[in-house]
Amino acid sequence: MIKKLLFAACLVAMGATVFSQGTLIWEENFDGGTSLSAIGWSQASNATDGGWRIGTTSFLSSTYFPIPARPGNIIGTNDDACNCNKSNERLISPTFDFSTAPSEIRLLFDVYFIRGTYQGVTESLQLFGSTDDGATWTLIETFTGAGGWRSPYLVDISAYSGQSTVKFSFLYNDGGQWEWGAMLDNVRIVEPDNVIKAKLNTVAAGKYVDAVPRVYTGYSKLLVGDEVSIAGTVSNAGFPTITSYDVTLTRGLETYTETISNQNINLGSTGSFSFSIPVNMGANDFEVTISKINGTDDDDMADNSGTASIEGVEAQPNRKVVVEEGTGTWCTWCPRGAVAMDYIADKYPDVAIPIAVHNSTSDPMRVAAYDIGISGLIGGYPGGLVEREDDIDPLLGSPNFEAALIEHLTWPAQIIVTQNVDLNPTLRKVDVTSSLQFLEEMNGDFRIAVVFTEEGVSGTASGYAQVNAYSGGGNGPMGGFENLPSPVPASQMVYNHVARALVGGFTGKAGSVPANNPAGSVMSYTSSYIVPSAYNIDNMHAVTMVIDNATGRIINSEVTPIPFVSTAAPTLAVDEIKVSIAPNPVQEMATVTLQVEETTDVQIRLIDAFGRVVSEQNHANISGKQFLPLQAGNLANGMYTLVATANGKMVSKPFVVQH
Repeated sequence: MIKKLLFAACLVAMGATVFSQGTLIWEENFDGGTSLSAIGWSQASNATDGGWRIGTTSFLSSTYFPIPARPGNIIGTNDDACNCNKSNERLISPTFDFSTAPSEIRLLFDVYFIRGTYQGVTESLQLFGSTDDGATWTLIETFTGAGGWRSPYLVDISAYSGQSTVKFSFLYNDGGQWEWGAMLDNVRIVEPDNVIKAKLNTVAAGKYVDAVPRVYTGYSKLLVGDEVSIAGTVSNAGFPTITSYDVTLTRGLETYTETISNQNINLGSTGSFSFSIPVNMGANDFEVTISKINGTDDDDMADNSGTASIEGVEAQPNRKVVVEEGTGTWCTWCPRGAVAMDYIADKYPDVAIPIAVHNSTSDPMRVAAYDIGISGLIGGYPGGLVEREDDIDPLLGSPNFEAALIEHLTWPAQIIVTQNVDLNPTLRKVDVTSSLQFLEEMNGDFRIAVVFTEEGVSGTASGYAQVNAYSGGGNGPMGGFENLPSPVPASQMVYNHVARALVGGFTGKAGSVPANNPAGSVMSYTSSYIVPSAYNIDNMHAVTMVIDNATGRIINSEVTPIPFVSTAAPTLAVDEIKVSIAPNPVQEMATVTLQVEETTDVQIRLIDAFGRVVSEQNHANISGKQFLPLQAGNLANGMYTLVATANGKMVSKPFVVQH
């Protein structure tokens, strides 16, 4: 059985925290023996494993319910190890005489309880009190789940002051299903005091993503002028509830102070804060201090400070970065990817090229070749690639899409990519002329792939309905998906950045870029695509990607709407090549018209639809206009590309063989 692997994988080991505030009235840490009766406790249980037991965390752990380590003994009941009847596991404390107790008393304990759900049944843990020595019980608290020990958990039991036969009990219920269990430690009764003790637990520099909304801290760099969010957590180690505190942020000679109000942080609980300021160029080192707790000084300032840092960077010129997301309408968590893609498209419109690659034959937006290529490079959905170098989660990854995008923008451009996009509206035929200008010498197997994307895609078929794990808000806000059902009906779904076609293959068209490219050289390559009538050309874009076939990385890219004429495309020098083919389609023979402006050697290659070179001819000392025969009798029917190269410059012409 593998029912609990997800829970076991996400557990966070947390050490016990000892709190010394207040006047201790009674305590039990379970280190004095392994018998309940020996320490004055008892239980009611139908379990076959002994019910609530005392032991170390390793002794009480099991395969799917590992207990985060802490020293000494604890007490707990493990339903995972037993898989028996634990539907009425009541752990009962000794009897307390509170007839002369202070009017204000608190029950403190450490608790580890997941509140897991298996096959539709959710385990429960509750705290009860009794004033008649356990004859009847009154519910005090129902526990929520957490990923680690909560130390301490505070319950106000002042209502029991003045009573002489008081007991408390913890009731665990597995609902008749194979569940996890519950663990306790350091149970104590305390008279509270007024000592204020706040602690700055964590502080980090990150980014506030308003679509979620929350601060993500998996960033090492941000673009200069963007806002960095300084986020931290504050815990309460004292009895007075923390209602407000000041956060002071120091960066060099700059100091910022902000009051965090409307807080309700009880003993053992944690609150959070964040605020944003613009990033400066270079290192941004922050000293963060909390003070003025509830308007007064903390009794212990030793744990009230921390540091955070982030680097301010600038994007390199002529850089655009492709972000490919693996997604699917079947994918329960993929709304997170859609939110992340819309976010980076909105925030980085001039440099980010988001492409949503849909998966599964049940998804009507799937492009099979693209899906197969992406699925082999990512570990799950939603997942994605940034210039095909990072397999990351769109929002939860470290880095996530945005952080990886920023990193890639700092890399200098090796190639300037521009494109002209011509549209024949009658034929719905799009010709994309991709032009490359090499800023440095680049020799190797580089290739061009052209992707066509569409915004605002919708449909009425059931396959357009989006499964939605965020429905109802139980998994937090997610760009509005928390307010939608699961699945989201097709009538309510609109998909953006949808990959509609991949021309040249996932790794690009072999031979589309010369093997040798001196610094300063330019070339161009033309791809063609017939847009299906069901697609809205007005909402489509063409994307030229230059791919290094040796590494798989996308070197640089360009995206433009359809149609588009570039005013910045690199132009060929006086030795420009002009080439044409007639007739096209070709049956048995055609004529290639080749013209160069100065005498040069010319290479002619024919490349099939799979990127294979099926013919290669080298012509020496070509000048002016030449007419060359093209024999097609031995070629199979299909699409081909003629590539002419001279002096490191290249032009290409697609043609069709049809016998």
